[in-house]
Amino acid sequence: MKKTLCSLLLLVFGILAFGQKYLQLERLHSTKTFKYQLGDEITFRLNNGQWYTRVIEDINYDKQFVLFANGHVAVDSIVAFRSFSSGRWSKSIGNQLFNFAAAWVLYTVIDQAVSDDPFQNIPNSAYVIPATSVASGILIKKIFKHRTYRIRRDKEGEVTRWRLRTLDLSVE
Repeated sequence: MKKTLCSLLLLVFGILAFGQKYLQLERLHSTKTFKYQLGDEITFRLNNGQWYTRVIEDINYDKQFVLFANGHVAVDSIVAFRSFSSGRWSKSIGNQLFNFAAAWVLYTVIDQAVSDDPFQNIPNSAYVIPATSVASGILIKKIFKHRTYRIRRDKEGEVTRWRLRTLDLSVE
């Protein structure tokens, strides 16, 4: 009885589940994918070269349209897609540069505390190196805070590296 009731509840909640329509950005011949569902804000560029930031209202799988509050866009007309999640490497390198600056200041303070004339002759490197490290960390994080995925096509019309497509996983 319990197994039957659990199975029935899973079927009912599976039908009622949200997020069954996706806009998927995927790399060819790879498992790397980014899924955007209804309500997500996306930034994209159309054939005319204009960048747009819109919230996905609905996705029409049959016609390959992404529907927004003020219109719709065909998936084939999107030529670039922008992601604002910082890359793993830029965030970690920026944080490591901050840690390096803190460690440099700590070791300089320890060095000055145990020297013969404490805090009298502080070298310029005690200021320049941590400041340069922090500035480099901030700059790396700012420059690489977003990534642009270009959806290019060859002469036959096939995508070369990144593909954008709609998915409808709704159960009918």
